[in-house]
Amino acid sequence: MNLIKFLNKMTVADKARLLCGTTPFSIGGFDTSAGYIPELNMQDGGTGINFEHLLGHLFTDISGDYNATERDNVIRFFYDTDKLTKRGKELRDAIDERLTEYRGGIDEAPGCYPPGILLASSWDPETVFETGKALGMEALVYKVGVLLGTPNVNLLREPLNGRFFEAYSEDPFLAKKLAPEMCRGVESTGVASDVKHFACNNLEINRGLINELIRMRALRELYFPAFEACSKVTSTLMTSYPSINGVPCCSDPWLLKDVLRREWGFKGVTVTDWGACTGRTGDSAASGQDLFMPGPWDPSDIVKAAEDGRLSIEDLDEAALRVLELIIRFKDVKTPDGLTSAKYKKAGDKAAYKAAKEGIVMLKNNGSLPLKKTSKAVFFDKFPERFRDYGTGSAQVFTDRTTVLSSELKDILGADHVLTNDYEAFRKGATAVIIENVGSCEGSDRPDLKMNRKTVSFIRKLSKERGKGRICLILNVPGPVELEGLENIADSIFCVFYPGMMGGKAMADILTGRVNPSGALPCTFPVSYRDTPAYLCYPDSYTCIYGEGIYTGYRGYIKRGIKPLYPFGYGLSYTRFSIKNIRANKRAGQISVRFDLINSGKFDGKAVVQLYVSKTKPVMPRANISLAGFAKPSVKAGRSLEVSIRFDQEELKYFDEEYDKFLIEEGRYDLFLSIKGAEDLIPAGSFVIDDGSEELKCGPSWTCGRIAGEKALFDALKRDCEEKDLDIMEFISAVRYTPYKKLFEVYKETDGLKNFKKAAREYIAG
Repeated sequence: MNLIKFLNKMTVADKARLLCGTTPFSIGGFDTSAGYIPELNMQDGGTGINFEHLLGHLFTDISGDYNATERDNVIRFFYDTDKLTKRGKELRDAIDERLTEYRGGIDEAPGCYPPGILLASSWDPETVFETGKALGMEALVYKVGVLLGTPNVNLLREPLNGRFFEAYSEDPFLAKKLAPEMCRGVESTGVASDVKHFACNNLEINRGLINELIRMRALRELYFPAFEACSKVTSTLMTSYPSINGVPCCSDPWLLKDVLRREWGFKGVTVTDWGACTGRTGDSAASGQDLFMPGPWDPSDIVKAAEDGRLSIEDLDEAALRVLELIIRFKDVKTPDGLTSAKYKKAGDKAAYKAAKEGIVMLKNNGSLPLKKTSKAVFFDKFPERFRDYGTGSAQVFTDRTTVLSSELKDILGADHVLTNDYEAFRKGATAVIIENVGSCEGSDRPDLKMNRKTVSFIRKLSKERGKGRICLILNVPGPVELEGLENIADSIFCVFYPGMMGGKAMADILTGRVNPSGALPCTFPVSYRDTPAYLCYPDSYTCIYGEGIYTGYRGYIKRGIKPLYPFGYGLSYTRFSIKNIRANKRAGQISVRFDLINSGKFDGKAVVQLYVSKTKPVMPRANISLAGFAKPSVKAGRSLEVSIRFDQEELKYFDEEYDKFLIEEGRYDLFLSIKGAEDLIPAGSFVIDDGSEELKCGPSWTCGRIAGEKALFDALKRDCEEKDLDIMEFISAVRYTPYKKLFEVYKETDGLKNFKKAAREYIAG
């Protein structure tokens, strides 16, 4: 099909309609003056297929006098039929019969996979890729051409965020290294991935109306990198609800044209978040927005904009062509030949299990774990025996494939070793397993970071009666919670976030030592919410000031000297790791650190080794340390492994608002390794960059205020002034009243400042 010829035959009205969706979750599927455009199905699927949206889209034609509440109940309890009425079961059976046929004979429930925060806890690109591939398989089975929300890469800035669990990390480097693998995994199956929400959808409060005031440096250094990395891989990108610095994201030509397309080279389709365009669609299309959802959206303003010149025909044609290309490329998705129910289930379970076991984080273990074959575990009626697998909203997945922790433990330890409400067994040495389940949802933020009061009070009470009993606290949470001193009471603590359908099995295998935990936190856990960098910046209305600037996450904690409960990158193992024989090297702009990772314990295991960089004597304020590389090698018990982590010096650039571009400072940089997170660093050498950006070179281009702050530089300049008969008071006056002036603006001829230039060279060398 020659799309250019097809496009040229379409009318302006045809093109406008193409950009406006057909149903709430599909595009195309209608006749035009050029011919028929096929329909393409789009569905939420970042953690698995969202039945609420899918079934509402597919089976609206089923007859009967069912009301909206009955239909909604059928969808929500599709795999929990005991909660349905007789009428509900009849509707459910009718849908299920057609659904199995629609899926090509697959009669298994959809899979539920871990969200971004647990995938990032794996620190493993391969795990993220395989999860994306499994999600792509889900999309094929359900004939979904564009899998929305794969991935959500908004920075984990504010832990109150109702969608905190969906995204990857508080660190832009970790996010940009992992999130594109989700795109690659999905697209490897022939399904379009969809990166969201561009940009800065970091809160749910008033999300459709809020205006976020963010420094350009923070945007460029923190909030854009993961989107840029994903833009090289993904076929679609979803624009977000908020406005940034007064301009709605879906109507911002700087964001969509200048940055996304011209700078990053994105060739795919931009699609609005559902209902995000609150202004004139014609103006938004002129700004670079391709697709308006949900359909059917009114295309009249796009037509009008093309007629009155607000939207150029060239821009309209480019947007329509991109949407056409998307439809033609992904319209024929279907259940793969030879994929049986058994194969489908096995593949999904395998990917979900690997993600959970790689991502679950052990936060504390005083030696009480792993459980032995003779150990006993006690659950209590007050607390769940199964995990909350997903967060509410577009990420929710209804399935009957979830695994239950207590049942999985019974399979391993024996039914008589997994008890309920047996306080006597607990006092005699059994392990009390307490799951702290905290919900979170799209559309609203969490009110605080508190745990459930019954959990806190019960563990404190249990501790007083424990005898020989052990307490294992499992945090089934969307993000950080305040432990309120429970970290000193519990014998072991795990964070599973929302672990997906295989979380119960993975956790049981970890508790019993079949799997050695290897996850590490992708975000910081504070002692108290008031310790978080964005505290006092939470909006009370329709404006949010990102007052912490570039100091999000661990950057903010370290900069302010606030010790967290569990730092970024923290995660324990059943074995003991250490690092020795560190060697750092810089060659042709590539920095590498080699070291020996030693496993001196009794268990085979994996360690998340992090490489951090710190600038010595920075010209511009910056974070004390920043992540620049990581590895997750596996080492046999009692063995060592030589590991290498490398990165390009380009990673060390910062965005300079004065010059409106990224610059790199010359001078010395220090390296640090860690296997315990950002608060526990091992010196790993240093290196010097002597080919930094000209704008920053120590010398005449430095400001007078900066030079005056370095005694060696000032003394050298003073000697030059004496030797060259220059008036030092001109410099001193500039320092007093205009310290931002550069030295060459004070002394027009700087070539003769030999003492100063020599001191500058010595300063650079450290």
